Parts: sequence; structure tokens; C-alpha cells
Amino acid sequence: MSRILIVDDDQRIVQLLGDCFKHAYTVEVAMNAEEAPTIVRRQRPDLVLLDVMLPGVSGMHLLKELKRIDSKIAVVMVTGSDSVGLAAEAVEHGAAAFVRKPFDLAHLDRLVTEVLAKSGTGDAP
Repeated sequence: MSRILIVDDDQRIVQLLGDCFKHAYTVEVAMNAEEAPTIVRRQRPDLVLLDVMLPGVSGMHLLKELKRIDSKIAVVMVTGSDSVGLAAEAVEHGAAAFVRKPFDLAHLDRLVTEVLAKSGTGDAP
């Protein structure tokens, strides 16, 4: 079963995403940017759903750090911003996809399945 790490400081988003994916994937959670690298090193998730706006450390900075830890890890950036520049920067630094909040869970579920299939790092459901 593939592993997904959700990195978001909003408990409601974490709960929503956890409920959406827990039936098909093993779900880990990091409520802040400081926890995420430790979880990635320890659990080696196949995919990270990463909020762009985190307290203390930006999601973009964390994306770069996670890619240094594991260059093959699939990362889907999640944000409330509709900035094309931010999306381009995320992809430039290795994000597999960029999703705007509020997101459609069915679309996000399909996207996660596609990203996992393309990355070859996990088993899609």
C-alpha cells in the first residue's frame, strides 16, 4: 500500500484529506514544516501533499528540502493562491502537480493516482 504524507497546519484540511485517502493509502501527517523531513526520512512516503503556506518555513522551501532528501519523492503542492508564477516555481523545483484550494476531492484523488502511477514509487489503488 502506498504511503501519503499530508503536510498542512490546518487541522480541518488534514482531517479532510486523511479521511479521503486513508482507505486506499497509508496516511502520515505533519502539522508543520519541521516534522515533515523527519517523517520523510523515517517513513519514505511515496507522495507528499504539501501546503504552500506554512508557518515558519514556506512550503516552497520545504519542497526543496524534501527533494534533497529523496529526489524521486512525488510532491503535490496545495495552495489557496492562484498565482501562475508560484505554480511555475513549484514545478521548476520538482513538484509533480499544483492544486488550488478549495479543491475537488474526486479530482485530487484522480491526480494522486496519476502522480503515483507516473512516479513509479508506489502502488496506486
